[in-house]
Amino acid sequence: MIAVQDAKIFLNNALRPTQMPIELDGEAPLPNVIREMPDQITGQFVGLEPAANQEIAAAWKRVMIFNATDVLYTFTFDSAAGRFAARKR
Repeated sequence: MIAVQDAKIFLNNALRPTQMPIELDGEAPLPNVIREMPDQITGQFVGLEPAANQEIAAAWKRVMIFNATDVLYTFTFDSAAGRFAARKR
């Protein structure tokens, strides 16, 4: 696991993101160059409150941005484990 970092998530066409702490699977940090961003990223939300867990699980559209590259990822969410799997859009 990589150190905790913030990600921006957009649920159901929200115009403003919500900052959420996450831990990414893997050992290497994400690159800061758009074309080098991986096609898929997995990890887990850190300290996810029950209300936020339900909100993410109920959302019909989930988009995430991991760093300053602003590459958009669509993600699936496992509410029982608090884990996500994201793929580049």
